[in-house]
Amino acid sequence: MMLIPYRQIHLDFHTSPFIGDVGKDFDSKDFVKTLKEAHVNGINVFAKCHHGMHYCDTDLGVVHPSCERDLLGEMLKELKEEGMIANVYFPMGWEETAAEKESWLEVSPQGVLGGKTPFDDYFYKWRKLCLNNKEYRVFMKEQIKELMERYAFAGFWFDIIFQEQCLCKTCLSEMKALGMDPQTEEDRLKHDYQVLEAFQKDIYDYVKSMDETKTIFFNGQWTPDGGYEPDYNIEKRGKYQTHVEVESLPSELWGYNLFPLYVNYHNRFNGECIGMNGKFHNAWGDFGSLRNEEALEFECFRMLANGSKCSIGDQLHPRGVLDTATYKRIGQIYAQIEAREPWCVHDEKISEIGIVMVHHAFEKDMLADEGALRMMLELKQQFDFIKWQDDFNKYKLIILPDRVTFDKEASMKISDYIKNGGKVIATHKSGLNKDESQYLLKEAAITYEGDADYTPMYLDLNGFSEKVDDMLYALYEKGSKVFANNQDQIQAALYKPYYNRTYDCFCSHRQFPHDEKIQEAGIVNTGEVIYISHPLFTDYIVNGVRVYREIIEKAIHDLMGTPIIETSLPSSGEVTVRKQHNRLIIHMSHYIAEKKSKRLELVDTKLPVYGIQMQVNMMGNKDMRKIKPRKVYLVPEMESLDFDYNEGKLKVTIEKLCGHRMLVIE
Repeated sequence: MMLIPYRQIHLDFHTSPFIGDVGKDFDSKDFVKTLKEAHVNGINVFAKCHHGMHYCDTDLGVVHPSCERDLLGEMLKELKEEGMIANVYFPMGWEETAAEKESWLEVSPQGVLGGKTPFDDYFYKWRKLCLNNKEYRVFMKEQIKELMERYAFAGFWFDIIFQEQCLCKTCLSEMKALGMDPQTEEDRLKHDYQVLEAFQKDIYDYVKSMDETKTIFFNGQWTPDGGYEPDYNIEKRGKYQTHVEVESLPSELWGYNLFPLYVNYHNRFNGECIGMNGKFHNAWGDFGSLRNEEALEFECFRMLANGSKCSIGDQLHPRGVLDTATYKRIGQIYAQIEAREPWCVHDEKISEIGIVMVHHAFEKDMLADEGALRMMLELKQQFDFIKWQDDFNKYKLIILPDRVTFDKEASMKISDYIKNGGKVIATHKSGLNKDESQYLLKEAAITYEGDADYTPMYLDLNGFSEKVDDMLYALYEKGSKVFANNQDQIQAALYKPYYNRTYDCFCSHRQFPHDEKIQEAGIVNTGEVIYISHPLFTDYIVNGVRVYREIIEKAIHDLMGTPIIETSLPSSGEVTVRKQHNRLIIHMSHYIAEKKSKRLELVDTKLPVYGIQMQVNMMGNKDMRKIKPRKVYLVPEMESLDFDYNEGKLKVTIEKLCGHRMLVIE
């Protein structure tokens, strides 16, 4: 397979049939010249759009009524002549022309045809086609074949690959034949998964039967999960595409936590991965907006730091001219990406902590996962999000955040991992079986008795850590009622409040203050497992109490010892460690994301940080132990740095970080 380009554009062209001058000003040479000047080396260009309008030579589709040229053909011809890799964008779930055939539409559980009511004018709302409809699937295949016969291009970017609990005649009869209950959401979601898996396999095999070299990506729901339902795990569908892309415009739809959460699951095996943001201030179709330079930098450098290629989303103006200011901005970013590429190609991830995903295949709650993500980023830990079926023995520490469900097989796996020297942090309900009738993490050495009687509780952290002020700290989210089997292993005790707050029993503005110490345990440390009775990861993402992060930081140090990275870089900075051949590449970044508006997190500032102290534990990983440091330098500047190396620990000072820098150790 060809090397996927690092500097891509995803070019939308969802153009209303009411617009009367489509492609009027398009010039293929100016188009490609603008891209090349912006350091772009790959692009997704459109065959058709969500409106169902085609912009290519077709006998099967509806050409946009005002498009008098083969836009796709002109683009592909010039892109090929200039040596630029091009994929064809092809939407499937939203296609307004095909949606005119009502029998092809999904039927929602509420009976709404296409999932869209007659007068719905909300953003990002289109009539949804059912990917299980056999006639519609044949229709799409014929269009795919036509494109492959008439044009030369690298691959397909298939869009809108999801189902929305469809109950059309096809889906309803199929569910009944499979013994599923269409009245239950769980069975509807399971059927959605089966439809998508069969659909992807069908289209993937069809394309590959005609051209084995084509890259294929299906853009839809690639939310990671912990593998609790192996038949419905996201990676089972993932084998029917050539790579993974994480669409995440950190704006009104996604935020700044989604990309690092998803990518630290999808990149754990070093497969091809692409991150996608956008040039828009809000999200897709936001004409007349331009993303802040600092934001685009942060997002693209984050992609590099996580082993991903970059793809910036844009939408071409109907007349066919790329916006000058947009591509000047993109060029400023992609010039920096290009300069860094030599230290990114064929790099591999280094991790020492595995975090079992809390998220199940058919749920929406990702708070515990998101809280774990924030803590790991802020603590500069090197980690993967993993599923139960992964190899735990490659990690020094396994974290089970808040409500990781166990069964007997999981219990045995954790036991074997601990016997082999592994360490575990578990919080709240992690270790319970699915119906919460048994606690199966026996190495935690606790007796689990259900939900805590009081909320909030108070955790006694007097003498706990030099970083933590001596105090009883409120634990805001409801915890678990547990007792340590060995009282000597209680690391932090609990105090109850006088009462729970109710409508007729309350104190001051919020909760009651602490009353007396109780027998229940707050933190239990066996030396192999640290168990915390409250959902600290959920509590952290909801309430942001720093001491919760400091509790986890101490737990990591107590169990794992010195981590790969220790640094004076503040919690607002991020550090990732990667290996390339016989050298380490350390990415450092410092950008400030602020909630300056009611809807959006914004990045518009780079604050320099000076005199950053960094210690790298070269004994922290078997691949790292092979490297005997001879020189340390910053790239792409090729600036050599003095360093101290003693007993496997390398110490270096970075005088200034403003944005993103890369440190090489070889």
